[in-house]
Amino acid sequence: MKNPLLKNPVFFNVVILIISGIISAFTLIFGVAHLFEGVRQIIKGNGHEIPLTESILGWVIVLMLCVVGIISLLLAVAAIQAIFKRNKT
Repeated sequence: MKNPLLKNPVFFNVVILIISGIISAFTLIFGVAHLFEGVRQIIKGNGHEIPLTESILGWVIVLMLCVVGIISLLLAVAAIQAIFKRNKT
């Protein structure tokens, strides 16, 4: 699949890189931290008395944070590749 960011100017790619890098960092940090904490609580068995529906909602939100972080990380990598290929030519 061809990188769609190759046709854009370098300044636009730098802006995309900065914005998606910040989004990726925050969402992956918070998502992975909450994911590890939830798994740790399940393994130890010391989870709080949280209703099942709220627990499922929490897991869905944490997984969505991780998905948004991975997508924005891939966008940042594509912007970096576009910047390097534009500077090469």
